[in-house]
Amino acid sequence: MQNNHQSTYAIVALTEVGKKTALTLQEKLDKKSTVYTMPKISDERTVALQGSPVKAIATLFTEVDVLICIMATGIVVRSIAPVVADKAADPAVIVMDEKATNVISLLSGHLGGANTIATQIAELLGGNPVITTATDVQNVAALDTLAQSVNGWRSELRPFIKPFNSYLGSKKTVYFYQEKPWVSDFRGLTVIGKDDLENVLQGSDPIIVMTTEQMDVFRDDVAVIYPKPYILGVGARKDVAADVFAQGFHLFCQQEGIHPNEIAKIVSIDVKKEEHAILELAKTLSCPFETFTKEQLLVVADKYPQSEFVKKTVGVGSVALASADVASGGQVLTDRFAKDGCTYALAKYPVQR
Repeated sequence: MQNNHQSTYAIVALTEVGKKTALTLQEKLDKKSTVYTMPKISDERTVALQGSPVKAIATLFTEVDVLICIMATGIVVRSIAPVVADKAADPAVIVMDEKATNVISLLSGHLGGANTIATQIAELLGGNPVITTATDVQNVAALDTLAQSVNGWRSELRPFIKPFNSYLGSKKTVYFYQEKPWVSDFRGLTVIGKDDLENVLQGSDPIIVMTTEQMDVFRDDVAVIYPKPYILGVGARKDVAADVFAQGFHLFCQQEGIHPNEIAKIVSIDVKKEEHAILELAKTLSCPFETFTKEQLLVVADKYPQSEFVKKTVGVGSVALASADVASGGQVLTDRFAKDGCTYALAKYPVQR
């Protein structure tokens, strides 16, 4: 399966002054974005909204990752109200006035990243970020933000968000244990080590646990986050045995000090989409296997060492590293590891929309 998703930003302005601010923001943002305006003020730099602004904004809400509206908050609320669905799926919605005096994180502050994006926009335009989520106001960590930061969000965590963020916002003791130093944001958390974990689990205080090992939890105030912060780029000689490929992967994990369960997905070139060994590893890790075309990989391949043999075989001289690069937006973390005709590379999973 091919997948090269990049976050899509829509910036919507309804007036000439708002349009000027929108274009300034688009220039300063290091993101792929489109500016939408009313037809009467649209030009070659913008896209004209189709139909009424309310309906057009509602449509954009369902199509983008980040929706930035330069207009009155009331217009935005009325526009998105019929299409708001779920905090884990809704896009980040930011509202700002025409002069960017106030930049409001309106919706999906944590999981969608609206709080972070609103703060970034305010810094770029010299405005005031308006953040109202309780954990941010109280300057403490939030469960959903912690989970998202390590690509550990899953639907099973949904019931824990409100109570845990309430505990944190009210400064109640919330213990935190992580198997590895994945995160460093401990605001409001009481950090414990492995020696204290069992005692805390036997108690009654809420605790957040980050681990690679499956946990059977019998308390409703124990939130378990399973970090999956990495993408695995791979290459493999044709018809390599599954056990040989898996052995190389485990040696690579040992070298890099990671647990196999930290892999969020495996990526490679599309000519390997039916390679049995790769499919078997993806099945073992319960993660998706996604591929890219030669043309997609060639865009970044020259950044990495090339194999002439591989280039003659598949059309691009770097497969594992280039695949990891494309999938992560350039966040490659390791050199290529080669073993028995198989190659492996690690990249950071891009969790920010």
